[in-house]
Amino acid sequence: MSRRHDLVILGSGTTAFAAALKGAQQGARVLMVEQGKLGGTCVNWGCVPSKTLIHLAELHFSAQRAAPFGVKLEAAFPDCSRVMAAKQQAVDTLRQQHYQAVLDDNPRIEVLRGHGHFISPRELQVGAEVVVSDRILIAAGGVPRVLHIPGLAEAGYLTSYSALHLPCFPESLLIIGGGVIALEMGQMFRRFGTKVTVLEHSRALLKEFDPRLTSLLQQLLQEEGMEFVFGVESQRVFSKGEETCLEALVDGQPRTFRADRLMLAVGTAPATEGIGLAAAGVQLDGRGFISTDEEMRTSQPGIWAAGDVTGPPLIAPAGIREGEVAVENMLDPGAHRRIQHRVTPMAVFIDPEIASVGDTAAQARAQGREVVESFVDLGQVAKSHIMGGRQGAVLLIAEKGTGRILGCQLLAPRAADVIHEAVLAVRCGLSVYDLAETVHVYPTISDGLRLAAQDNVRRQGSGE
Repeated sequence: MSRRHDLVILGSGTTAFAAALKGAQQGARVLMVEQGKLGGTCVNWGCVPSKTLIHLAELHFSAQRAAPFGVKLEAAFPDCSRVMAAKQQAVDTLRQQHYQAVLDDNPRIEVLRGHGHFISPRELQVGAEVVVSDRILIAAGGVPRVLHIPGLAEAGYLTSYSALHLPCFPESLLIIGGGVIALEMGQMFRRFGTKVTVLEHSRALLKEFDPRLTSLLQQLLQEEGMEFVFGVESQRVFSKGEETCLEALVDGQPRTFRADRLMLAVGTAPATEGIGLAAAGVQLDGRGFISTDEEMRTSQPGIWAAGDVTGPPLIAPAGIREGEVAVENMLDPGAHRRIQHRVTPMAVFIDPEIASVGDTAAQARAQGREVVESFVDLGQVAKSHIMGGRQGAVLLIAEKGTGRILGCQLLAPRAADVIHEAVLAVRCGLSVYDLAETVHVYPTISDGLRLAAQDNVRRQGSGE
């Protein structure tokens, strides 16, 4: 049995869903093929459950943070069952209201349940059915990357998926990796009372960010009780009683780490295994992600790809835009819509949050541009003192002479919200003169952007 559709999408996550809605808006009949839960990683195992637990951990930690100022709250040990129930309620509600309810109201979108795999560049086998289309979008998402460490499988380990579904918080936790997931979940577990040790192969955290920000962030996390060990080369994992043990070399010296649980947080791998890319004639890059051009076309005409299967930036909003761009090009060959991630912001939902957009100073100089940097300590921002002396900084990068804003990085409370002012500045070609003359609400964290712009204007004039 076979069926033909205007547009077929492999997956039903945020990328796939955005693409399906765009296709339906343009009059296409869309089929999404999904073997798991509607909504994909972000709703079920990623953004929504993790950020829910992070928010609850921040509320729990607020009791400790408020105590020195005379606000006496009791921070008893968290009720794990109620915390996990709240997390699951958020997941179920969003899946129903943001996904299922939308599909129920949209007759142009259909979901076919089952594992889909290519049997030719125009055909997908889904159970007993063969789905045929001249336009196929691969939006299957990603999965937690797993390291091949001797003994790991036998001793057992957590990933960012399974760690969010524990019945309760472990007393101690080893996290291999020092990136976004490691820090977000590490701080969350620490604030719920877990002893957390982060083991990182390189010499620094969050390599995408300026070391002045990440070194301060590391200091703040250490003050909360998180431990960091750098230069770690994992050798072997084994169980000893109720503990999981990791034998490693730290700067070449042997060391053994022990904890109740061990978690891998070493990035995301594309969920492309078993979907028949060889039969489809779709090429991969050196890291195993699907190769695409700026219009999200793959090496095979008639097949596009978007989201985590195509590689960084591995964030849901980027995938959404990629999916929309792909569909616009699929349905209108003359559209030639392109994706440009230079103006795509990213944020890490730790406390304080860290966020960025645009180029770093090194990237701008590599393009032949002279730049002026402004680095403003958050202590210069009145709101930080109102919030109890919160620490952080604002980094603004502008082109020398024109003052055009090229990039921005923030370490501050609610940086993930504040960064959007800088996103618009970079996207619309605004200058530090524009930002410095813009009246900001006072007192706010975003006023730090105005102060950084004023500093940059002064530096532009002085030739620094």
